[in-house]
Amino acid sequence: MNPRIVICDLDGTLISASSELEFVLGLLRRKVLSPAVIIRFLYHYLRHPIRTMQEGRGWNRGYFSGLPVEILHDEVKKCTPLLLKKVRPEVLEILKEHKENGAEIFILSASLSPLVQAISEGLGFKSFRGSIPVVRNGKCTGHLIGQRPYGKTKIPPARAIMDQMGIESSQAMALGDSWGDRFILDLCGSAVAVHPARKLRKLALQNGWRILDGRR
Repeated sequence: MNPRIVICDLDGTLISASSELEFVLGLLRRKVLSPAVIIRFLYHYLRHPIRTMQEGRGWNRGYFSGLPVEILHDEVKKCTPLLLKKVRPEVLEILKEHKENGAEIFILSASLSPLVQAISEGLGFKSFRGSIPVVRNGKCTGHLIGQRPYGKTKIPPARAIMDQMGIESSQAMALGDSWGDRFILDLCGSAVAVHPARKLRKLALQNGWRILDGRR
């Protein structure tokens, strides 16, 4: 079956790294963020362990609180070439093949939307969705608009673009690498588990999903 849409996770799937971690490390190297900001950011995790277990580590975006939005976008531009070098060629090959066959490529990630957009467009893909930062008076607040696309919350934006295209989930393919991606992988008519760890690998074998190993 040739899918009408291919929904691809970003971190660990399309690229072999955490895009937001690389971004934060770049901010620290260029002294855009101070170590004190990062310490306060990490302290929030210690104060809210249950939320971290329920929502994953990415619920906390306090590190960019107060960051001017112009600087955010400038720093994204600086970080993008590094992230594009971390693209998995075997995954990009799959996406390009399906794009040539007429499929829409949709990059769906919990990473910051400006990062997801920069990587998607850098690879020639127009459809994307990430975590959208709240901006007030030209500065980031450290909060997000709505839910970040993580785990089960990837399903609503995936269904929204399918409805927009007038297709069923059986006509979609999903690629993901983490246990949290099992929901979107299960939603679609075909699925690819990319370099999966033990739990996801076992589930992929049970469900007959393709497992992509090899180059990293």
